Amino acid sequence: MFNIVYLTDEPGYRRDVDDFLRQWHGDTDSLTARTSGSTGVPKEIHLPRQDMRVSARATNRRFGLTSSSRLLCPLSASYIAGKMMIARAIEADCEVAFCRPSNNFLSEAETAGYAAGGIDLLPIVPSQCAGLLRCAESSSPDIRNVIIGGAAIPRETEKMLLGSKPGSMAIYATYGMTETCSHVAIRRIGEERFTAMPGITFTLDERECLRIVAPEYSFGELQTNDIASLADSGSFIWRGRFDNVINSGGIKIFPEEVERKLEGKIPCRFYIKGEPDHKWGEAVTLVVEDDGASPLLSDEEILEICRLCLGRYEQPRHVRRIPEFATTSSGKLRRI
Repeated sequence: MFNIVYLTDEPGYRRDVDDFLRQWHGDTDSLTARTSGSTGVPKEIHLPRQDMRVSARATNRRFGLTSSSRLLCPLSASYIAGKMMIARAIEADCEVAFCRPSNNFLSEAETAGYAAGGIDLLPIVPSQCAGLLRCAESSSPDIRNVIIGGAAIPRETEKMLLGSKPGSMAIYATYGMTETCSHVAIRRIGEERFTAMPGITFTLDERECLRIVAPEYSFGELQTNDIASLADSGSFIWRGRFDNVINSGGIKIFPEEVERKLEGKIPCRFYIKGEPDHKWGEAVTLVVEDDGASPLLSDEEILEICRLCLGRYEQPRHVRRIPEFATTSSGKLRRI
């Protein structure tokens, strides 16, 4: 039977859940949600309740969630990830527990005790991965499926997950957005290919950007700015954002692919961007976060690392230093 358990006394989390339930059982056909702002200014949108039901049923079907399932949510119900955990529990007629959304949520006694009884689905963001595994290694909770969303999983984090996760725990990266009521595709960590959720297929536009085909949803089709390699209509490999692609002398460079090659090699936060160049049109530039408080590699040392790790056309021509990177309200990096 549908039930919500609160593992925290902090009123804000309970209020967010109550706000969702009021809207869900209200007279309108849509519910309010906020986008993360990762590709622009965060905005409020209205999601049809029926779309949320379709998405929830697809996830329940994919992970075999039934009335006997137990869900744990260490994320706020003010965002789509938390809202959809309630919708999944409603559709499956099962129990969902909300705990304080910290990076070490499983270290709290009440949450750890609840997890010891078995968890069928746990959604987290990348910053919560280390805490999850640290607690899993010490207390061995029975967590069957973990879905990671909100941002791309750093390569080093993915290696850590592959090397340390308990054998019974299946861990997936997700692809989706607020407008699609959470994920429309998932991939097992360690693999490159995303696989469509039930009822979803994909095509590409002339830019090689992913188009989501979802006949059961109100939008029918949704064009994205995510460049992908399509394996077939039900799976793809994500390459990066069209908005971020650098055109240097007619050669297209995908910043996200370059960044993955440099992960763990440069001892600070960084990203790749294009800057105007009179000869090449755009020049590859490496932006590093440097507040000046601790010693950091020189520009030449950083460029030498790039020479060892990157291909000819991927090499940065410049290094730019910024005291502090800007992020969205959900922690995603803003490229400026």
